[in-house]
Amino acid sequence: MHKTILNIVIFLLTITGFSQNEQIINKSNSEITDDDIWAVSVDNDGTKWLGTSKFGLIKYDNQSFINLNKENSEINGDFVSPIFTDSKGNVWLSFSKPDKRLAKFDGSKWTIFSENEIPNSSISVIAITEDKEGNVFFGGGNGVIKYDGENWTKLDLPKERITVRAMDINKDGEIAIGHNSGLLIRKKVEWKSYSDKNSKLQLSVVRAVKYIDDKLYIGYGGGRGNGGFSIVKGKKWKHFNKANSKVPNHMVRVIKVGKNGTIWMATNDGLIKINDGEIKPIFFRDGAYKNVIMDIAIENDKVWVATNFGLIKIE
Repeated sequence: MHKTILNIVIFLLTITGFSQNEQIINKSNSEITDDDIWAVSVDNDGTKWLGTSKFGLIKYDNQSFINLNKENSEINGDFVSPIFTDSKGNVWLSFSKPDKRLAKFDGSKWTIFSENEIPNSSISVIAITEDKEGNVFFGGGNGVIKYDGENWTKLDLPKERITVRAMDINKDGEIAIGHNSGLLIRKKVEWKSYSDKNSKLQLSVVRAVKYIDDKLYIGYGGGRGNGGFSIVKGKKWKHFNKANSKVPNHMVRVIKVGKNGTIWMATNDGLIKINDGEIKPIFFRDGAYKNVIMDIAIENDKVWVATNFGLIKIE
């Protein structure tokens, strides 16, 4: 279904202390199919790909919204998340309900992968990342699978039966994997397992990991504990939560780096923006559970934010 925006009402939200504009795009002011957006990625042509919870995939070319779902496309699933654009420009995504599949769009055609092509009993993808050689890694309820462009291989992890929530790989090939019971880090060929019992992890659930310069940023799964996020440099850990900083919520599910090194984090109660070590929360609506942020994508000097109340553009 091809939808053309005839008129879009732009909400420019003024937030104290920020010299930027925020535009909320939702069903009330545009022809977007759904407000409940779980994933967002920007491809090399500047097209935005949005994963919804009930209406499949939305393609946004900055003028029109096109809904791709089980009725009109190869995306045979109502739920789409995560979405990832690799270094070659391929758009990867996982969809489910009813089918559980992994999909790749190369700019002209879709390729759909099932458990018949992938060495897993079922498709379960929660996180996607890439190394400097262009290998793409898919993590979820069945561990981690690597795709080198031709072959699929399963990583031999030191812990079994974990649900992978987040992954990142630095320039040296070190890989960090956040999961439901801690953190795994592989340096060269050696794995090390971290938990809230044997390390300074603040919670057992790790929802986000990101290498930034020589540091590892770790986002936690929220709950009643400390939560928030940690910064690890060598053997030094520093923790930030609601008690000791301006962190607005203890669940940090996404960490991205934008223009000029600005760090953006998605929480259950607004965005976190970090410039030169200064933490500032950004809220878009008043009230409890009104600022749930699901995903973040960076496009040059713009930040695209997926929420359960629409798509937000920050510039």
